[in-house]
Amino acid sequence: MKRSVLALAVGVSAAVTIPLVTAATAQAAPPDSVYFNYGGKNCAITPDGVIGCDGWQMVPVFSIPLGGGIPISLPAPQSIQDAGGVRPSYDFSQSYTQPGGNPDFFQVANDQGPWGPKLSFAGAFCEVSFRGTFRCVARGA
Repeated sequence: MKRSVLALAVGVSAAVTIPLVTAATAQAAPPDSVYFNYGGKNCAITPDGVIGCDGWQMVPVFSIPLGGGIPISLPAPQSIQDAGGVRPSYDFSQSYTQPGGNPDFFQVANDQGPWGPKLSFAGAFCEVSFRGTFRCVARGA
């Protein structure tokens, strides 16, 4: 059973890696987006309330229903959060990083949440939460 799960993970990783080799040059997120950097990740909240972040990370893709479900995460160069949840992105035509890098989250935070600074824009927000954790919620989520 473990071999079939490993084979599936390797196959999916290969299918994801191939498009990375042929990726186009990145361009900026839509105009009027709010950019920030938190924890080494460059992110933006777009005018339609979608939150996107650049930077390689493990993003959950699906769960195999074995003994309660085994989550399968794949490395992704971007993550997108919208009303449908968080998902990996391999769309190199849209970058969430400004030339020269994004400003620090604490410089652009425009509100105060119950636990710390909060950045609200277009119905979405990111905030420093309980015990210093960081969370983002897209519009409609």
